[in-house]
Amino acid sequence: MEERVKKFKSIFYGLDRAYGIYRSNGESVNGKAGGQAFIIKKPVTDQLWIDHIEGKDPSLGIVPIRDDSTCTWGCIDIDTYPLDHKIIIKKIRDLELPLVMCRSKSGGAHVFLFTKEPVQAKLMRDKLMEWAGELGYANCEIFPKQIEIKADRGDTGNFLNLPYHGGDDSMRHGFSDDGNASSLDDFFSLYDTYSTSEENLKKVKPKRKKIVEDLDDGPPCLSTLMSQGIPSGGRDNTLYQYAVYAKKKWPDDWRGKLEEFNYKYMETPLPAKQVLKMQNQHEKKDYQYKCKDQPMCGVCSPLQCKSKKFGIGDDLQHEISDLTKFQSDDSTWFLNVDGKRIKLSSEQLYNQHQFRLACMNEINEMPNLLNSNSWTRKLQALLQNVHVIEMPHEITKTGRFENLLEQFLEDQGEAEHVDEIDMGKALFEERDYTDKIKDEKGEREITVKKMTAYFKSDKLQKFLKKHDFKNFTSTEMAAHIRDRLGGGDTRRKIKGKTSYLWYLPWVRKNSDDFRTPDMEEETPF
Repeated sequence: MEERVKKFKSIFYGLDRAYGIYRSNGESVNGKAGGQAFIIKKPVTDQLWIDHIEGKDPSLGIVPIRDDSTCTWGCIDIDTYPLDHKIIIKKIRDLELPLVMCRSKSGGAHVFLFTKEPVQAKLMRDKLMEWAGELGYANCEIFPKQIEIKADRGDTGNFLNLPYHGGDDSMRHGFSDDGNASSLDDFFSLYDTYSTSEENLKKVKPKRKKIVEDLDDGPPCLSTLMSQGIPSGGRDNTLYQYAVYAKKKWPDDWRGKLEEFNYKYMETPLPAKQVLKMQNQHEKKDYQYKCKDQPMCGVCSPLQCKSKKFGIGDDLQHEISDLTKFQSDDSTWFLNVDGKRIKLSSEQLYNQHQFRLACMNEINEMPNLLNSNSWTRKLQALLQNVHVIEMPHEITKTGRFENLLEQFLEDQGEAEHVDEIDMGKALFEERDYTDKIKDEKGEREITVKKMTAYFKSDKLQKFLKKHDFKNFTSTEMAAHIRDRLGGGDTRRKIKGKTSYLWYLPWVRKNSDDFRTPDMEEETPF
């Protein structure tokens, strides 16, 4: 067991200062299990790897990209349903790609690329994006989701749930080359067979059927479709796509090229009348590529296309994806723009103009301006799949306030007489509180005595100022003490004068002995 865990860890080692968990909500959307993803900002211990292989919940999620923006594995996350895993395996082997496929927790496919040594995350992403298009799954998620990581800002990237949760009994198993389920040891053999060096990775090209026409200067989707065969239901859109390309490349002879393409590469050519109609449409107007329409979207490779002479060029929409929220009083967001990680405030995320300005400042790029409805839909889609990182309570402004309040009450000294409250000390006494309980008699209120700290607000505020805490106004502090800590305000006689005091239930750490002096309490305001 120890050796298997060690081998598994070496294969999927990634970011070591945080890991992911997934909490299912029992719902299902389009065949994919619903739930919420969380990042735990703690070291990835050996015990977590052991628990994962043993099948203990929650399963382990690892961020593939490391602090130096390198990785040794990446993944094409295919969650299109229904899914035939054997067909995908056959495509992988026909294309002679060094990939290993596993079943995901939702029954989809995680198609892994492994390298023998760390490579730049950009190289890993570029290759996987290209190959996803070759496999017909261009719209799928690619891990790592970033080409760099903002470690100095606390960024953690995005995690992927690992296979073999439960070892050999796992439903998240790998697949052999014949499409059958693989044991964990068989998976190790697949890794040894298909893991590749950086040098070889740069040379790998998908093995395609020979195409008569050279389209190296055009959209990669056309080359892929011509190699794989153009489906009968995609003839119109494919011919449209070729018309845009042909008009760019052969402005004087594009009509003839379109007719030639129709008869040479369509299994069932479109009628001449339909081709003529499309020619007349394109004669009147210069159209743009339909990258989001079938069948092109399934074999799209935008980064490659952008680099082609007659590719998409400036028409390329920036890839905006993978929203991460650092949950705190003032939430911080991280977002991928073409794989580059940017940090945003809530206002910058909400306001598209501020978002574009942030992109310009951080990554020297400005995404295309969308109309208001499109931007709203984009945000809604991002928020539906947001990764939430719950920040420790002690670093939030409420947590810091409570810590300083505790320090004030514990360290300023205990008042032996009510007059000493004026010196910045806290006075401790028992006080009646109303609590709600629920038992066989139903819900009811009872009165209980609790040890209580009394102190002056101005002394606390002076203490907070000394410790450079400026996040709460007096009103906010009073509301927090009353609503969150169960306290309130009252009036007391101090040195013969009426003073306003705050109070809250408190148990002193330094002593179990509390004095309850004689005090005159007036009606609270």
